[in-house]
Parts: sequence; C-alpha cells; structure tokens
Amino acid sequence: MIRMQPRKNLLPMGFMHKLLFSILLLLSGSTFAKAQEYEWKAPVAPAPEKGYYRILLSPEVRGNLQADLSDVRLINEQQQEVPYLLRSEQPVQYKKLFKPYIILHYDRDKDCCSELLIENTDKRKIDNISLLIKNADVQKQVRLSGSDDRENWFVLKAQDVLHTLNSTESTARLRLLEFPLNDYRYLRLQLNDSSSAPLNILQAGYYDTQTETGQYTAIPVQQVTRTDSARYTYIRLQFAGPAYPEQLDMNITSPALYLREGYVIAGKATPTRKRKRRRRLSETEPVRVNFTLNANAPARIALPRRQVQELTIVIDNADNPPLQIADITPLQFNRYLVANLEANETYTLYFGDKDAAAPLYDLEFFSDSIPSDLPVLMTTNIHTVTERQQATGWNASKFLLWAAIGVVVAGLGYMTVRMLREMEREKGQ
Repeated sequence: MIRMQPRKNLLPMGFMHKLLFSILLLLSGSTFAKAQEYEWKAPVAPAPEKGYYRILLSPEVRGNLQADLSDVRLINEQQQEVPYLLRSEQPVQYKKLFKPYIILHYDRDKDCCSELLIENTDKRKIDNISLLIKNADVQKQVRLSGSDDRENWFVLKAQDVLHTLNSTESTARLRLLEFPLNDYRYLRLQLNDSSSAPLNILQAGYYDTQTETGQYTAIPVQQVTRTDSARYTYIRLQFAGPAYPEQLDMNITSPALYLREGYVIAGKATPTRKRKRRRRLSETEPVRVNFTLNANAPARIALPRRQVQELTIVIDNADNPPLQIADITPLQFNRYLVANLEANETYTLYFGDKDAAAPLYDLEFFSDSIPSDLPVLMTTNIHTVTERQQATGWNASKFLLWAAIGVVVAGLGYMTVRMLREMEREKGQ
C-alpha cells in the first residue's frame, strides 16, 4: 500500500493573517489619528457642583474656530466626548415683561360690590390694566375712576364688562381692561357682585417691552497705529491671533460736535498652521464696511462676522481737524457651550480642526428644558497640539506600516520559492 504523505503547509497562513491584521490595525489607527488632529486645546475651570453650565468661548478660543463653531469638542477626564448646546448673545434682544402695580386694598362687600385700589407710583401714562384672575366662568359689570389724592375721584370708564374665561393650561388667566389714556396716581376699579361671589384677583399690572443689548467680550489688540493725512485718518488695529470682531466702540473726546463718514477694511483671514505646512494658503478678500460717526449717537460700528487678524479704519475728515479718539475697543458677542458637568472634574476643549463637521447631540432636542440663566465657566490659556507631536506619531505609524509591508513581501517571496522547489521535487519523483 502506498501511503500518501500529507502535503506540507507551504504557507504559514496563521502568521500571514497576523501580519495582515497588524497592517490593517496600523492603517485604521493612523487614519483615526489623522482625523482627530485638533490644533488647540483649552482647559475649562472646574464646576463647583454637578449641573448645567455655560462655558464662555474666549476671543482666543473663538478666533481659532470655524465661523459656524462646528469644530469644537468638550472632552472629560475619561477622554469621552461630552454633549453640548451652542448659545449666542444677540446684538439686541426684546423682552416683554409683566410689571405689577401696587394693590393698596381689595375690599369685598358681600352681595354688593368689590373695590380694587391700585397705585400708579410713577404716574405713567397708561390706557390699560392687565388683571391676573383665578379661573372663573362669570361676567362682571365694572367701572373705573382715577384720582391724585384719593379724595377727589374722576370717572375714566362709567361702565364696562369684564369677561373671565377658564384656562386649560393654568389656574389663573390675564384679562385686559382698556380705558382712556391718563396719568392718575390712583385707580379705583369697582366690580358689581350683586349676582355672584367676588372674583379672586391676584395681581394688577402692565406689560412693558424692554430692549437689552447682548453681552460681549473685548478682543485684545496687540498693536495700534494711526496716521493723519491732509484729509483722512487711518487707524490700523492688529490682533495677536485670528479673531472675529463684530463691533467697534470708539471713545471720541473732541470735538464736541462732529459728523464724519468713513469705512472699515476687514483684513485677510489668517490661514492655519496646518495649511501653511501644506502650502495651501486660503486667502479671503478684504471686506469694506461703511459707517457714519455722529456726535448725537454712540460711536459704534457693526462688523460682519469673519475671521481676521487686522482691521483698518479710514475716517474722512473733509476740511475739519482729525477726531481725538481716546481708545477703540473691538468686541465679540458672547458665545457659550452649555453642558451638564460633574463637580470638580477636569474638562478640556479641543478645537481647530478645519475638516471637522458639526456634532449631532440629542441635547439639542431638549434646549427649551435647559434654563437660559446658567452660571458661567471660563477657559484658561489655550495650548497648541504641536506639529512635532502630530508628525512624530504619524511618522512612527508610517515606519511601522512600511516595516510590516516589507516583512509580508519578504515572507511571500520566501514561501513562493519554497513552493516552486517542492513542485520541482514532485516532478522529479
């Protein structure tokens, strides 16, 4: 009987698989490292207790971000990404606030009438009152009079009907009572309760629309140069790094009366160090913003949001002496990351990756549930994730990769030669 000898395993496949797996691992690791090349990081001040906080993006942080803030990440001590919301201050905000009047008394006579006495302390000119009333399905006959001394009363509305409706969302509802414009200090509202029990009036007041200017942060200026020619004033502001100035405030000390035209040239966007290294300089054409300086209005110039490293202000003085300007302050409106933080834990902002896309967090669907007035945490000095560190890791990965490929090629060549020799021996037999 001829025994067939088992054929030798010419190719140690287990070994080859391990090598190929190592190559794939190196490739994936290198790709991940390259994809996560943030150029900057900034530690966040620790939160004193657990809860939601606003992390202010300082001018140094903001200046190195994309315009839409899509390339910032919040990382905890475990190197995990922490979800956040973006919130921004607006140049002007309008808020409608309910302001209560002082109720001096609310007397009720059973089966007769009720009397509500309100004090208009500032003697504002008013033509309506908003009454906050507990839910009741009833109509009341009312009349309104006014006085400045609580002795002599003058009619404002001899008769009116106060309709109250049930609210399905709360236990009380606001009802508006209108009357002729007046500035009496005291208003007396008399309600007819002869056919029903008195109303439960909780408050009386008015709605006032307030204008609020958004909060902002000054951008540090590294150098200011000024040149006055025969007609024009040229002022150049240079920042230490890229910045996003959105407003310029000027402190003009003289003359007392002036009206000058001018414009601001927003300089070129500063290319990143990464782009410099790759010689892909991306330049943006300067933008010209016209303005008028008027002694009767704040010397304030609104600017478009764009990344620049310098601004040039040109003022047309015509035949007038140049303006005396004590200082110029570039400003950016505050922008925050809102996140739920653990007490006394270390968090770090990573940013400056121009290829990063905006993150998608579940938190944005619950923004209405998070209060707007939250405590603010600041970032400390930003640090560079150095090119040497990035290049060292990448070059080491490339070295290992090519070394592994060389081993695989040599192994394949060796196994091929062995296989050819074995085939020649079999033919000889």
